Amino acid sequence: MPDVVNPGNRPLRVALVGCGAVAEHYHFPALLASPEVDVVALVDTSIERARTFARQLNALQVFSNHADLAGKVDLAVVAVPNALHEPVAVDLLAAGVHVLVEKPMARTTVECERMIAAAEAGQAVLAVGHDFRFFPVASFARDWFAAAPLGPIRRVDVRQSAGNRWPSVAADALSRSAGGGVLMAFGVHLVDLLCWWLGELRVVAYRDDAVGGVEAEAECEFALVDGAPVHIELSRLRNMRDTFIVECARGTVEIGIHEPAVVRVSVGTASSPLIGNVPDATFERAPLRTVFGRQLANVVAAVRESRAPLVGGAEGRRAVGLVEACYAVRQPLRRPWHYPEAYSAAWQATE
Repeated sequence: MPDVVNPGNRPLRVALVGCGAVAEHYHFPALLASPEVDVVALVDTSIERARTFARQLNALQVFSNHADLAGKVDLAVVAVPNALHEPVAVDLLAAGVHVLVEKPMARTTVECERMIAAAEAGQAVLAVGHDFRFFPVASFARDWFAAAPLGPIRRVDVRQSAGNRWPSVAADALSRSAGGGVLMAFGVHLVDLLCWWLGELRVVAYRDDAVGGVEAEAECEFALVDGAPVHIELSRLRNMRDTFIVECARGTVEIGIHEPAVVRVSVGTASSPLIGNVPDATFERAPLRTVFGRQLANVVAAVRESRAPLVGGAEGRRAVGLVEACYAVRQPLRRPWHYPEAYSAAWQATE
């Protein structure tokens, strides 16, 4: 079994594995801003891209293979394409390197289980980058639903557009090698939040427009433990309201996590809702940098205190499992404009 080095009070030695757009825009700024870590290595199959990042630091090691990190770092931030999450994380975890892996944790639950087993064998912390949990409104929502001020939940309706929310420099993000399309890339955040807020979900039905590729639009039907229905609609093609609406016995709450970051509460049959947000001056100055900084701080604390991070392997696996279960019952998402027979039926009706 590998020896896991206790970093004590010194900054954690960190490697950034994968120097793509997500690393550039989100992880790298968070790492550079943290007094708790020293970025000592960059890894990318494009060594020139890694060197571009390295120019911002001094005495930084640059590698093309993550296997070169063993013994050199305490923590690795894994931001490679989805297909590489499992093999890269397993190697590092088994070597005793703590890992923060981007969402989705992996493409399948089998891959997730290998990662969890490697973390146990290497006595290493495995954290999953479900950064939505670090938005101020998300934490507020968790406390709100735990208190249940509006009584039992009757129905949940989620509509989210995901056209340009997640940057990428690799074509893998839109290929079948990613494990899925908008549901895997973006919807996995939403099912994680709903489980965190409301408890376990059960898949009832699923429809998308994949047609042999990866989906750009998807509709998911779930049920809460008590049977309350949950509808999630996702699209990379059109704008939607981007909120969660939760109807309860005594009123309704509508929550937008980031755009718009808002809370609307309607009590009983009141026609005018109460509208507000969750004040957080640091977040308001730099939303995504703050979110990724807090995620990193949570993982660092988990390493130092030998405890579970906010989102560990089991929770990452749960979200992937729900996406996987949706794909297992996939049905075509039929839009009239996609199917000529719909036009034919309409014409026949008018004759």
